[in-house]
Amino acid sequence: MPRLSVLDMALALIVTALGAVLSYGLMGGVPLIGIDDAAITRSYAENIAGGHGYVYNIGGERVEGATSMLWTLVLTLAYMAGPPPEHLIIGICFAITVWAVMVTLSLTRALAALIGAPQRGAVLVASALLLALPGYFLWTIWTMMESALWSALLIWLVLALVRRIAGAKSLVGLGIIVPAALLPLTRPEGVAVAVGLLALAALLSRYCRRAALGGIALALISFGALTAFRMQYFGVPWPNTFYAKVSSDVVQGLVDGLKYMVGFLLQAPFAEVMVLLWAGAALWGLSRLGSNPIRGAALILPAAAVFGVLGTYAGLGGDHFALWRFYQPMTPLLPVAVALATVSLLPRLVSWADIGVASRVFVGAGCLAVIYGTAWIHFHQSRFDMKAEFTLVSRGLEFGKALNAVEPQPVVGVGPAGGIALAYDGTIRDLLGLNWAEMARANPIKIGKRNHASFDSEVFWRHQPDIVAAFERRCDTGEEAPLISLGSDYALRFDNQRFRDIYAPILLRTETGCWPGFAKRTWLESTQDTRLVEIDWARVQFMN
Repeated sequence: MPRLSVLDMALALIVTALGAVLSYGLMGGVPLIGIDDAAITRSYAENIAGGHGYVYNIGGERVEGATSMLWTLVLTLAYMAGPPPEHLIIGICFAITVWAVMVTLSLTRALAALIGAPQRGAVLVASALLLALPGYFLWTIWTMMESALWSALLIWLVLALVRRIAGAKSLVGLGIIVPAALLPLTRPEGVAVAVGLLALAALLSRYCRRAALGGIALALISFGALTAFRMQYFGVPWPNTFYAKVSSDVVQGLVDGLKYMVGFLLQAPFAEVMVLLWAGAALWGLSRLGSNPIRGAALILPAAAVFGVLGTYAGLGGDHFALWRFYQPMTPLLPVAVALATVSLLPRLVSWADIGVASRVFVGAGCLAVIYGTAWIHFHQSRFDMKAEFTLVSRGLEFGKALNAVEPQPVVGVGPAGGIALAYDGTIRDLLGLNWAEMARANPIKIGKRNHASFDSEVFWRHQPDIVAAFERRCDTGEEAPLISLGSDYALRFDNQRFRDIYAPILLRTETGCWPGFAKRTWLESTQDTRLVEIDWARVQFMN
């Protein structure tokens, strides 16, 4: 067993390194700054590390605009280690991803042993198929999000429960206790995932009942403690992101969530095939609960994890990110079903003794070429949508640094709220509500872009920021073309006469860049900064 564990770790390190390089290369490279949502979490971590508390604006309200409390604390340690932390955070994400891949391979080995299939063959097939998931490595490593942590804890819990079902005890308890305690701290839905898997394991196997019930108690205690802290510190039981993103229109949320799930199943390469294989494994396991309860329960549990995650995020309404961000942490489980089916069923269908080694290699290489080609092309075609998430950070950083020299220091209203928060020293108002409690809770029914529909005009007019930033848009250089072209989201909020009367379109021009926005006319009169150029409203175009 020690040699097998070392092999799994070595394969995990190789697969993760190749996956990281592959996703980076297929993206055409990405800056090592993470995406905008990760930058929001980093801004909270930086403020906590600086002794300012869990706040978005230094000296401002206490608000939890980072969904993952545990990941925020991990990044806080990275900031306390000393600036700049970007490379350290990437390294942490890489290390956790290696762990997630290793427990995936260990799960593959354990399941193969239980069904009497070749363990080494199953692990090698699973390793090869994981490289068909470049989106997983992008989301767990390069985005700097909590995806790696969420993935590792989820799969580790599944592995520990499968081993417990099989009667193993050594170190298995650690694999139940740690994820049970940490999943609720990683994401709010973590308590549902942990309790659901543990309760199912207790129902399926008498070997699991004591450990599973203990894990359920620990998960509930962890969730309860975090909720109590939130009530005491923030005054509400959920992260502010919940109030900003989740609409009280349950029916519409469910419709959006089902579309999200169906889109993943039908558009993610081979997702429907792998999910169907898990469905088949679950049905086969159910049929064996009477004759071979250990084998049956061991197959049902990881299948339940797959379908549980699919259903959880369908119920929560999904989100707008490319490559189905919510489902990425679960995706390493999908190739496990293919690996098990390949090594257990293929020899029964084909007599390998009659097929030469060269022919086997040729067929295997051909299959992998088709799988890799399809998956990599799909990922490559999605690169522009994902690159835009990194661009938001870089544009925000540039704009924030330029704005620091403006006097008097303006209060800035923003859409993308991550990159600018890492650079600008003044007060920022998140017009989408993620980091502004009053805006998030003003209207419980969200209408507009998924997860970004909390803008409320009454709250905006009560506070009226000095500048409404549009730094994610570039200044047009054409003589006849509008200097500022804005999308339908801006039209919904600001294409009205009241806004035109109170705000003037501006360009902040420096030697290194140009950023459009709108300045309150009374504030604009108070500044002498020549880099701020007022333009005519005729040069602004709203695209509905």
